[in-house]
Amino acid sequence: MSRSDYSWIYPSQTNDGNDAGSLSAYRRLYHGIRAAILDGRLHPGERLPASRDLAKSLGISRNTVVTSFDLLTSEGYLETRVGAGSFVAGSLPDRDMHADPDRKSTTSKTASDRPLRLSQSVKRMLEYQRRFPRFRVARPFNPATPDLDGFPFDLWARLLRRSWRAPDIDLTIPDDPLGLPLLRGEIAKWLRQSRGVNCHADQVMVVSGAQQALDLIARALVDPGDIIATEDPGYEGIRGVLASSGAMVHPIPVDAEGLCVDGLSQTRSPARIVVTTPSRNYPLGTTLSLARRLSLLQWATSNDAWIVEDDYDSEYRYDGPPLSSLQGLDSDNRVIYVGTFSRVMFPGIRLGYLVLPPTLIPAFRGMRGFADGVPAPTAQAALGTFFAEGHFGSHVRKMRLRYGERRAHLKSLISETAGDILSVMPSDGGLHLCARLIAGHDDITLQEKMVKAGLDCRALSSYYHDKSPENRENLPQGLVLGFAGWKKTALSESFGELIEIINRSN
Repeated sequence: MSRSDYSWIYPSQTNDGNDAGSLSAYRRLYHGIRAAILDGRLHPGERLPASRDLAKSLGISRNTVVTSFDLLTSEGYLETRVGAGSFVAGSLPDRDMHADPDRKSTTSKTASDRPLRLSQSVKRMLEYQRRFPRFRVARPFNPATPDLDGFPFDLWARLLRRSWRAPDIDLTIPDDPLGLPLLRGEIAKWLRQSRGVNCHADQVMVVSGAQQALDLIARALVDPGDIIATEDPGYEGIRGVLASSGAMVHPIPVDAEGLCVDGLSQTRSPARIVVTTPSRNYPLGTTLSLARRLSLLQWATSNDAWIVEDDYDSEYRYDGPPLSSLQGLDSDNRVIYVGTFSRVMFPGIRLGYLVLPPTLIPAFRGMRGFADGVPAPTAQAALGTFFAEGHFGSHVRKMRLRYGERRAHLKSLISETAGDILSVMPSDGGLHLCARLIAGHDDITLQEKMVKAGLDCRALSSYYHDKSPENRENLPQGLVLGFAGWKKTALSESFGELIEIINRSN
């Protein structure tokens, strides 16, 4: 390329393929010169044109060239010599590619050519990659979608603005890794009143959701090779987070009374942690019986183990008042209580909480300081006020009635129009129903067909730990049907499509 024409260092695209036209002029020139240096078109020690000459050649201002040269010099790509001008830094290696800028070395490999080396932690996590479809907009019958039309977003916006109108020191310079005191106090009060959790504000840690809560728990309490017992079936995202710690994730069966506590004696060594959803197994909806709750607590004490109580949507129980927590029965401080606001409010809020036994507070406080410092305080402040002014309780009561009606509607659709195809499994709450397939259909095959039709319907067998082909015939076949996010008319229409797909599969 001609050294009298430097238009090639003012590119239309950056070296990552992005449109350079969207960049400021000095950034565009900076990217062009840097790329030319890195790929060998400009060699170590080579002199660049004077800023005035280059500006005239490229049709840009001299200040733009000077700004680009200054930035490249500060980063070590160029060096200046008094009275001589700007030169490509001599300390850079000569890649010997200037004879043919497009020629690749035959002896070296680019980063994309080399085998990617991932940590064992990430490899273990990716073994549990999400197997469910992703839709840009939530579609029936996604089991985790709340009714976003029912949330008071105008009120929420006012609370956010109010928080920043005269922010206090906790918002501008947050320093408590556990979270804002106002929100922690309101969470503790709510849990004491609604769930029978035995806690105070100092035990509450605000996190960005249940997944982060589990990650922190695993970091603090698990060593590689330890056993973590999880419910089977259960939420696969839990297993992925826990497996990254190097622990052995051991599935424990769930039956009509919840977690089979006797199964904990069948591990090669006592589990370090048991993760359970005692109020309502996900996805089956079964509740851990009182006898098994007491048995599980006794087992944890006898084996110096911890219990993680995941209470993911306990606010929505339709047959009777909310159940008391397992943590409220714990007299030996063995239970770590985990909750989230993603389903009660909206998923994008990205806030949840841990209720820690007192002995764990110092370790978690210190660890959080290294993990991500302090949770983002703006939404915390708004949520604290949302609680304090009674909006949270009012919202939960309103949505419980609305979801109860939609749940009843979906149950009636199944019983009246598909009783020979689906059988609803017992459950007293939540945002979804489980229905067994009566006619012997393969639920994975049906899920694939429904996804193609735009229905976010989950196969029940996907939630089981062992999904190997030889075990598939032993897994229950069914569908997990969320109902909370859609009006009755939408549920009726989508359910009709679902039944058509099942009938065509016969």
